[in-house]
Amino acid sequence: MIISSPIFYIMITGIIVISIFSIANYYSYDFLLISTVFAEPVPDDNGVIMYKYPTIEHNVYNPLILASWGLEYYKKYENTGDTKSKEYFINTANWLVNNAKDKEGGKYSIWEFDFTWPWYNELTPPYYSGYAQAVGIVVLARAYDLTNNTMYIDEANKAFQALLFDYDDGGVTTIEDDKGDLMFIHELGKPGFPKTYILNGQTGALLHIWQFYELTNNPASKSLFDKGINYLKHNLWKYDTGSWSRYDLKPIGQRENLASMEYHKIHIDHLKTLYNITGESILKEYADKFNKYKDDINKYMDLIIKICMVEIPC
Repeated sequence: MIISSPIFYIMITGIIVISIFSIANYYSYDFLLISTVFAEPVPDDNGVIMYKYPTIEHNVYNPLILASWGLEYYKKYENTGDTKSKEYFINTANWLVNNAKDKEGGKYSIWEFDFTWPWYNELTPPYYSGYAQAVGIVVLARAYDLTNNTMYIDEANKAFQALLFDYDDGGVTTIEDDKGDLMFIHELGKPGFPKTYILNGQTGALLHIWQFYELTNNPASKSLFDKGINYLKHNLWKYDTGSWSRYDLKPIGQRENLASMEYHKIHIDHLKTLYNITGESILKEYADKFNKYKDDINKYMDLIIKICMVEIPC
């Protein structure tokens, strides 16, 4: 049946236009994802992953990315016995050892980013990442398990200490309450730079700190993990718009910095996994809420497609 009422055409046109602008608003921060969507991983001669960013002329080492690839090498070796993956994993662990910068007279070490981050108003080097510290220490702990070389676990323990130093003092965490029971792990950190409170940086770091605890039984890592979970329990509501999740708590201009679809899914997956570890019901509550938002927007998109397929005569 062909509906030919001019009023109907106007209604359909209005719905489509409103829908397009509503969906665009959901992804208002997507320019931040250029770094990962268009960046190209490039292994160096030792298999350590570098990144080719579209806005940077030369390939760079991103400690978070290369450590994450290191764990992928480890997983492939563990699953298949591939010796090249083992070699590249050890090379990645060696890069982390050789490039850790001692701070405070050797009280802790940290991996510095040496290229300008072109988002968040161009964060200039050197800057740090609590997420990178968390992934890096897991790489080193697994390298120790694999080789029994104490060099790796010694550096892992020193790099872990960076997670106990305050953001404003050159570390990567902040205590968020008067009692010291709530801690946030910053994905991007530099004294004087505005704190961004990136959600997946907190949840992803906590998942790796839990792995580090399982590998080492380090009681300080369990304490840090618990404080990070406490932060989520008291602050997840800040990341909930009622219809989508926020990427961080730092607005860009006048707009909220909402998660892309991919990061929204990461929020869901991380919260589900943290719930499975801790049994904290509020983590599941928000994972379920965020999942419902995702399902709702998928249904909304399906509706728009169906509307667009309505036969309209010329």
